[in-house]
Amino acid sequence: MKIIDDFIDNLASQKKLNNATNLYHSNKNESIVRRDNLRLYLNTMKKRNPSIMLIGEAPGYKGCRLTGIPFSSEYILKENPFFKANNYQLIENNRTLRKESSATIVWRELEKYNQIPLIWNIFPFHPYKPGSPNDSNRTPLVSELKFGRQFLSELKNIYNIKTFASIGRKAQSQLDVLGIANDYIRHPANRGQKDFISDLQKVMEKHTP
Repeated sequence: MKIIDDFIDNLASQKKLNNATNLYHSNKNESIVRRDNLRLYLNTMKKRNPSIMLIGEAPGYKGCRLTGIPFSSEYILKENPFFKANNYQLIENNRTLRKESSATIVWRELEKYNQIPLIWNIFPFHPYKPGSPNDSNRTPLVSELKFGRQFLSELKNIYNIKTFASIGRKAQSQLDVLGIANDYIRHPANRGQKDFISDLQKVMEKHTP
């Protein structure tokens, strides 16, 4: 779908990032895999016509940094029913597939519902600690969160979604700035699993048939 191709091209073209990796930029195989995975995911979700969008904070080094898809991991691409057998590609084929704890919790819970929400990160690039781009995460700066809002606005228009939920306070703060009403969901990290499950259930029961 051209509108999704254009979105990914715009995402991949962003270069001016400090201590953050544009996962989709360059012609290296890893970036091509991430772009292809994201394109497949976004086109699949477009066909499913989701009514809810879940917004997280930023890619993590064990998950989206590899796959290109928010709140996922290479293990999930290989094993989760939503992804498996659908031509998603792996970067680390020759090793034990990495798991990412938050992504594992998110997809385990989403399997319980008939509708799968569209998932995105308010800052779609991987913020890392200086000198450790492949094995660290850091909290996005306010300026980075602001920069990421443009991509959320684009997706909002592409999918015409009216219902939003923020996973964590950083995402919530940016949705509030944009004037987008949203339900808050506790992030599953840092012993937040129980509250995440409860909050997600409330959102799904409130906004789906």
